[in-house]
Amino acid sequence: MRKRRFWVCLLALGISSVSVQLVMIREVMSSFGGNELVIGGVIGIWLLFTGLGSALGVPPAKKGDPEKILFLGHLLIAVLPFAQIAAIRALPLFWVRGEMLGLTPAIAGSAIVLIPYCLVGGAMIPLAGALLQGKDTTSKVYVVDTIGDIGGGLLFSLILVYLLSHWDSFIVLGFLNLFAAFIMLSYKSLPIVCLLGFGILAVRPFDATTLSRRFPGQEIVLHKNTPFAQLTISKTGRQFNVLQDAIPLFSTGDLDMETVAHLPLSQVQEGARVLLIAGGVFGTIEEISKHNPTKIDYVELDPAILGLDKLIHRSLDRSFVNVHVGDGRLFVKKTPMEYEAVIVDLPDPENAQINRFYTKEFFNEVKSILTKEGVFSFTLIGSENYLEETGLALNRSIYAALKRAFKHILVFPGTTHYYLASDVPLKPNIAGLLAGREITTKRLVDYDLPTMTDPFRLNILRRLLSEKEVLSNRDLSPLAFGHLIDLWMKKTGSPKTILYVIVMAVLGFAALACRNDRLRFTIATSGYAGMAFELSLLLLFQVIYGYVYLRVCIFITLYMIGAALGAFVSGKVNKAAARQMLACDAGLILLAALACIAAQVGLLLRGHVFLFVMQYLVIPGLLFAVAFVAGCQFSAVSRMARGIGAEITGRLYVSDLAGAACGTILTVLVFLPKMGIIGVLISVLALKCLSLGLNSLFVLKRT
Repeated sequence: MRKRRFWVCLLALGISSVSVQLVMIREVMSSFGGNELVIGGVIGIWLLFTGLGSALGVPPAKKGDPEKILFLGHLLIAVLPFAQIAAIRALPLFWVRGEMLGLTPAIAGSAIVLIPYCLVGGAMIPLAGALLQGKDTTSKVYVVDTIGDIGGGLLFSLILVYLLSHWDSFIVLGFLNLFAAFIMLSYKSLPIVCLLGFGILAVRPFDATTLSRRFPGQEIVLHKNTPFAQLTISKTGRQFNVLQDAIPLFSTGDLDMETVAHLPLSQVQEGARVLLIAGGVFGTIEEISKHNPTKIDYVELDPAILGLDKLIHRSLDRSFVNVHVGDGRLFVKKTPMEYEAVIVDLPDPENAQINRFYTKEFFNEVKSILTKEGVFSFTLIGSENYLEETGLALNRSIYAALKRAFKHILVFPGTTHYYLASDVPLKPNIAGLLAGREITTKRLVDYDLPTMTDPFRLNILRRLLSEKEVLSNRDLSPLAFGHLIDLWMKKTGSPKTILYVIVMAVLGFAALACRNDRLRFTIATSGYAGMAFELSLLLLFQVIYGYVYLRVCIFITLYMIGAALGAFVSGKVNKAAARQMLACDAGLILLAALACIAAQVGLLLRGHVFLFVMQYLVIPGLLFAVAFVAGCQFSAVSRMARGIGAEITGRLYVSDLAGAACGTILTVLVFLPKMGIIGVLISVLALKCLSLGLNSLFVLKRT
């Protein structure tokens, strides 16, 4: 009976924890906007306080009879997510409407909301281990908990995100935990379980109520979950607004698409073939159509955005428009077509995903699909008069990358900088070119162009961008992303001190979790290595092949399977645990070196065979191998540790989660924006070399 309760408890906990974590990340992004800093902060908080919860769960686990506490734990896990989602949606009401929120309120607000769930979920892990007896209890807990995580990732990513709202997803997870609570105490608990079940169903109308708090003063016309974001259409008076994760994409009356379309297309002949990456349904295709293009290939990542066309312009009904659902960069890699114009209508490189469209490597890929006289265009954050140092550094890193791909560059100044690049000279006389084609605009010619095309202003901006030699923005070194993070923090008034506090808090917790204990230090460094590897290899895959959502989900699941399999195999191998531990340290060092080579070589590969091998064998193979080795080491160390099963489980989980929190925070907040993928992998090499050295010295002393 206890073994069945053990399985039900950890499977329900693993499924719920991963699903709730994914939902809360999306909700935080929708309430605060932001980028990988916010995501990294949320994951770091989750890992940190789940680890602390594991430590708090050890004392009650030693006392025996854990069923009653686990029963209460599952009840809390069933109902807490509803309070969390309501609180996250209400938090923006505490700030000025329309204010750009920074890292401080996002992290502080998220921490207040997430900590209770994390503490309860973490404490239940050693309590579940107390249901079993034996030396291999910790290894069994690790395997079953990881299987639950796999189930949660697949359930949310493949089913819930497509079929249900976040609130309805929590209802499904709530009933799963009510079932687990019922298993803990059987029929004695039935009245409480049924009462809470009815309560969960009764509060469903609060989904719409809490959602309206995120958009005060606006009528919500449509709110839809997609695999990539939350899409909302709101109405204010007669104006319709389209928002993705609460970040405005378009409002009726917005005329920016005039500039996006007419600046590049005035440089080429009418009847051009045009590739448009994103933004087409918001009016850009309408403006491009004024140049009588022969063909428009329009690439959009999220198919839900394409559905908005019927509500706005119905641009996609035109015979010369070909719609492609997928990643824009992947399309550029694969298309056999050549174009007279390539237009990227994406936001600034505010995260690592978008940064891929502003790198030297991408610019070379675009050049390969342009005709000899073709033109490439995109936009970047600018300033009407004074471009402060951080914004200038951002523009310079991308300008430097662009210079290495194209012979001629023309940048139009303004609150947004409009970049044109080509291998033939570019013409600034846009007004005359538009007049020659009898194209009229509502704002561009009469209001914006005289300032944008002023020769004096053009020369000043060109001199500012080129007067100082800087490093180019690259795929493996996303400098522009780092500069934009600095700019975002500066604009929102978020002091860099908050970053230092977060980093020091996580490092301090990790040091405390493995203090004076070589084994726990080993597990902490492997937890760090696991998260750093996972983030780095997924980013490498994304850079090379684009954002292929389902494949990323499969790779993450593959990592979890590898960890569970490694822990299982470790217990079956007839080999000393100390030797396994040393072999795993050496294995992670070797894998870090191989990953560095794969990152450098992978970006240079051309040809279907090499790309196939990298996509389906090298990157997944490295992910699986890292997870297998980390899981194997966790199991080996658990057999070497002293104490009862629940105590070992709690302590090792604290160390593992503390290391994983460090891996997430340092990778996302420090190494990735400043040093790139190679910097992250070098940090793994250094830590695991230290771990191997300490463990080798100890083994040599004993022999």
